[in-house]
Amino acid sequence: MSGKFLLAQISDTHVRADDGGAAVRQLKQALAQARAYQADVILLTGDLVNDERDEEYAALIDAIADPPAPLYVLPGNHDDRARIRARLPGHDYLPREGFLSYVLDQFPVRIVAIDQIVPGETYGVLTEAQAHWLDRALAAEPEKPTLVALHHPPFPTHDLLFDQIGLVDADLFKSVISRHRQVTRVICGHHHRMAVGQVAHAPVIVAPSTSWVYGLALHPGQEIAPITAEQPGWMLHAWTQQGGFASHFMGLSGG
Repeated sequence: MSGKFLLAQISDTHVRADDGGAAVRQLKQALAQARAYQADVILLTGDLVNDERDEEYAALIDAIADPPAPLYVLPGNHDDRARIRARLPGHDYLPREGFLSYVLDQFPVRIVAIDQIVPGETYGVLTEAQAHWLDRALAAEPEKPTLVALHHPPFPTHDLLFDQIGLVDADLFKSVISRHRQVTRVICGHHHRMAVGQVAHAPVIVAPSTSWVYGLALHPGQEIAPITAEQPGWMLHAWTQQGGFASHFMGLSGG
């Protein structure tokens, strides 16, 4: 690994059994691009599949069987924790029970991934127990540059739908992040479009979906979550000790 650390964030792949393999093709295209850019790590930030079905996870596992870099996953509101554990037994960084939250310490940037999914719901919740886990995880390495990953955006996007199904306990998340100045980037997905926000001192990047893009509904009467012709894609987060993070939208052709 050179002095530049490259993290490929791929989100909301929504692998499904009834789309003729389109979601898998888009995911494979993103992985091929990550290989071309020599990503050091690949992180899938939730909604790995569309309907929590075994056949969808089987297709996902086939698609990511030969990743170009170490690959890690987080659940989204379309995912099932038990099926993720059963289908990805080699992903031994995932806890064997409870939330699928974990810490990766082996890279120049520390990665803290927090699972805040509520089974059967589209919104996310940061429980008090998970907030304490996050606080302890961050306190363990106060001097190392850290990236925090989750699925739901932890700030208002001002979209009429997605702010109703975002992170319910955003203030609690903010209170934890505010105590840890080494958190230099927060990344998430869920919104199916790129957005940039702020939580305490940390910039937040919302990754687009590799499958489809939702438009915005900012005013009453506007269509809620229209699927647009905007380009699907993924995010490439580049980090150096001197310059910190720069985050780049990477578009997928044929979306």
